[in-house]
Amino acid sequence: MGKDIIALMLQEYERFTRAERKIADYVLEHQEETQYISITDLSARCGVAVSTVSLFCRKLKLAGFNDFKLELARAALPARAVLSGPGSQITEEDSTAAVMGKVLHALQDELNNAYHMLSEAAVTRAVDLLRGAGQVICLGQGNHSVVALAAWGQFSTTSPKFKTIQDSHMQTVVLSTLSREDVVLYFSHSGATHELLDAVEVIRARGAKLILVTRYPNSPASAYADTVLLCGPNEQPFQFGSSSAFVAQLYAVEVLLSEFVRRDPEEAERNRQSVGKALTQKCV
Repeated sequence: MGKDIIALMLQEYERFTRAERKIADYVLEHQEETQYISITDLSARCGVAVSTVSLFCRKLKLAGFNDFKLELARAALPARAVLSGPGSQITEEDSTAAVMGKVLHALQDELNNAYHMLSEAAVTRAVDLLRGAGQVICLGQGNHSVVALAAWGQFSTTSPKFKTIQDSHMQTVVLSTLSREDVVLYFSHSGATHELLDAVEVIRARGAKLILVTRYPNSPASAYADTVLLCGPNEQPFQFGSSSAFVAQLYAVEVLLSEFVRRDPEEAERNRQSVGKALTQKCV
């Protein structure tokens, strides 16, 4: 492609339809963010159909939306290349100290992104559900099962109602016995895995509540969640599974935990003292 995608959009702007101009306006204002969202997210934010986004990409002589995101990333490369401080890409020439600084900067950026992505209303709704639940099941698949385990580990010191199950078959067993008072706290970056969608069907059938921690507000599972907590790394289309995902989701867990405890600090302290006493006796 001769011109970069931004220059081409500006050149073609007058030829776009009104709906297509909405897309162009959004992308021009949110160039960095658009590289990491899905086509359904972009269509929702622009108030246009998914098919309109696809047509918009084809008008720019691109095969589809993924190509469009790659061209946005490529257009941003010259600006990124001048970065020499912490947070720029790690190279073979970097010293260990430089690597440490760059990783620190990247994770700090991810925490900042997670903070801005989290909705106060969604956090409030999630904690309302957690406090009113009979039991809370913390779940995730693959890498996200580690976050679910960490969430259970954190919350279990403040309340006995939190549980987790790592085995996928036992997860189905537990979900099939939920009541209307129960809540599932589910961690999924895409919000579209078949394990999650299968779980959603069972959760809905039992009348239980779902809190979904995901990167995409318009993912298939988001439509059925009682509240959605948005967080996740700004990964390139060809990148996945970074430690930034853990940092972002653990930040969300810590926010939920802190708000959960703030609502009733006395109860949390009683449970923590009981846990501490039991652990102390075990170590003697």
